[in-house]
Amino acid sequence: MRLTYTIFLLFSFNVLWSQSRNTGEWFNYGSSHISKWIQVAPGKMGPNALPVPEMDYALVGSRSSVSFGGHLNIMEGDTAFNSYLDFYWAVAPGKVAVRIWGFPTETFRISNEVRNERQIYYDDEGWSTTGGDLWISTFIQLIKNHNSIPDVTLNYSMKTTTGSILHARYTDSPAHYFYTAAGKSFFIETGFLNEIRLAAMGGIYIWQTNKVEMAQDEGPLFEAGIKLRHKAISLYNEAGGYDGYGAYGYMGVEDFNKPLVYMARLTREGERFDWQLEYKTGWIDYNYTTVKLELVYHFNL
Repeated sequence: MRLTYTIFLLFSFNVLWSQSRNTGEWFNYGSSHISKWIQVAPGKMGPNALPVPEMDYALVGSRSSVSFGGHLNIMEGDTAFNSYLDFYWAVAPGKVAVRIWGFPTETFRISNEVRNERQIYYDDEGWSTTGGDLWISTFIQLIKNHNSIPDVTLNYSMKTTTGSILHARYTDSPAHYFYTAAGKSFFIETGFLNEIRLAAMGGIYIWQTNKVEMAQDEGPLFEAGIKLRHKAISLYNEAGGYDGYGAYGYMGVEDFNKPLVYMARLTREGERFDWQLEYKTGWIDYNYTTVKLELVYHFNL
C-alpha cells in the first residue's frame, strides 16, 4: 500500500513538474481539444500554416514538372526547416494545369517564450518533426496572346488537413483560395534585359478556425509582381497578402490575420532542369525570414 501511494505521489509530481504552462490567463476559443487556446491565424502559427500564394504571372505552363526543395524559416524563438514537393501537370498544355504541392516534413524548435505567446500547451521538447499540409491547385488560361489586352488566368486552390495543429505549425482544418490574375510581357530587342513582365492578381482567401462562435475567417487576396529576364535567368519580385475580416478580434484579441509579404526569386531555366532561389520576409503577420532552394525537372506527360 505504501509503495502504491509513493508511486502515485511521484507520478503526480512528474506530471505537475513537466507541464509548466499556466493557462489561467489564456483565451479559450471554445473547442474541447487541447488546441483550444491556439489562434488559427497566419501571424500566430508556423510559416506554412496559411501561406500567401505565389504569383502565376497569368500564364499556364505548357510542360509538366516535378519540384523538390528545402526551406529554412527563421524568427526569434522559432527555427524550422521544411521539405517541399510540387507536381505540376499540364493537363492541356498552355490552357489547363493541376498542381499538387505541399510540405512532406517540417523539423522545428520553438522556445517556451514563443509557445506562451502562441498559447501552445506543450513545453519546448527540443527539435521535433511533423508532417505538413497538402494543397491542390487548378489553373485555367482564360485569355492569352492578345495584342491589346493582358493574359488572364483563373485559379482555385484547396488545402487538405494532413498537418497537425498541436504545436501551431498547421491548422488541421480546410482552407481555400480563388483568384484571377492578369499579366503582360514587354519584350526588348536591344539591351541587357530581354523581357519585362508585369502581373497582378486578386481574389479571396478562406480558412476554418477553431473558434466555436465564428468558425471561418476570410478576406480579399491581392498580389503584384514583376519579372525581369535576361536570356535563361529571371528575377521575380512580388508583394502581396490577404486581409481576414477578424474571427478573433471582437473578443479583445488582435486578429493577426492580415499577412503581407515580400518575395524575391532568382530562377535559371534549362532544357530539362531549372533551379530557383527565393528570399521571403513578412511586413505584417508573417514573422519569419525564409530562404528557399528548389530544383525543377520538366517533362512532357
